[in-house]
Amino acid sequence: MSPQGLMRKIMADPNNLVEVCAIYLPGKGADQSVLIEGVGPANPQSMAAAMVAANARITSY
Repeated sequence: MSPQGLMRKIMADPNNLVEVCAIYLPGKGADQSVLIEGVGPANPQSMAAAMVAANARITSY
């Protein structure tokens, strides 16, 4: 499965959030316009809090 296919599958559940690393876009010399609809850049502070939450479920690809 491609990264985009995986993201679309995860996004099929409205309770799931798909975001890319905050440094991914600047590192690629791109902006948010290159992302598929429904995917955005992660806020580092919000992502850190979500990752350490007791009920966190994280998938990386």
